[in-house]
Amino acid sequence: MRILTRYILKEFSKPFLIAVIGFSVVVLIVQIFNDIRFIMDNKPGMFLTLKYFCLQVPGFAVQIIPIAVLFGVLFSLSRLSKNSELIAMRAGGVSIYFVAIPLTIAGFFICLGTILMNETVVPQATLMIEHTKKVEIMHMSEEFATLQRQNISMMGASNELYHIGFFNGTDNSMTDILILDYDNGSHLRSRIDAQSAKYQNNQWIFSNGYLRAFDDNDKEISAQHFDQLPVAIPEKPADFLRDPKPAEERTLLELVRYVQQLQRNGSDCHKELVELNHKLAIPFGCVILAILGVPWGWSMGKFSGVVASFGICLLVAFIYIGGQQIGQGLGNQGLISPFLATWSMNILFCVIGPILLIRKNR
Repeated sequence: MRILTRYILKEFSKPFLIAVIGFSVVVLIVQIFNDIRFIMDNKPGMFLTLKYFCLQVPGFAVQIIPIAVLFGVLFSLSRLSKNSELIAMRAGGVSIYFVAIPLTIAGFFICLGTILMNETVVPQATLMIEHTKKVEIMHMSEEFATLQRQNISMMGASNELYHIGFFNGTDNSMTDILILDYDNGSHLRSRIDAQSAKYQNNQWIFSNGYLRAFDDNDKEISAQHFDQLPVAIPEKPADFLRDPKPAEERTLLELVRYVQQLQRNGSDCHKELVELNHKLAIPFGCVILAILGVPWGWSMGKFSGVVASFGICLLVAFIYIGGQQIGQGLGNQGLISPFLATWSMNILFCVIGPILLIRKNR
């Protein structure tokens, strides 16, 4: 590795690490204000309060690392410009591409580290947050804390697909229910939409919903509204208490296998595909924003610094993260494709970055 390359990476690493810590503190403060009512109502001790909030850091750190990469690139290059080192580089025949290559490679390795963190640290931290919140702060018993589940998606023993908004094991009831019943050929036979259901006398009684039937071509042939309907499904209450993971808490491999299972059964899996793409799109933003930051930092001028770098990062963060959230919401509703929902911002900046690099090299 050439001396100049090592020097550029050294100048980048310092503001990058500072940005990760600084942005994490800012987001943590926002999260504290969001949860202040919960803390005041339950009055946990100082240790539990710190534990609860610190466990949330890995989850949102993954989201802000791409912006920290951009800040590191902008600040390091603006500092080189302020010290006239970029002028010396240009005089020595160093092009903007020579500066861009090591920073892009650094962004790539940070991308890999972010994916690894998202696969190992974040899921464990999420589980610990739930345990700390329910058991240690709200003083639920371990048994009671595991008797409530939200956003359940699971396959049944007879090829049914269940989507349940909330399951309460204390009285064996559930709400916001969708059950899709498939035959062995992956054809939809029936669909149940119900507001609630309760397990009574060894059977499930569904309330306030619709029962729809379909032919072999998946065309609806009947739709019947019901106030109460006994349904003979093989799943018992204990089956819905088996720690079903939401898509956000699954690893990439688990999510890929789950999506494949849903696709084999002809089930709607656009939300899972959105989350799968999201897990890859956010870390890959480290590479995209590293490329984008080079031409901006290259031409920021002699009097630029922390304020200018921070201002640009705020603007890009507003566009990038805001665009990601809007796209993810549209993707979850099925209005746009999962790929476009999560990769649109990366595609936009991936086009802008190389164009600016080429223009600055002229």
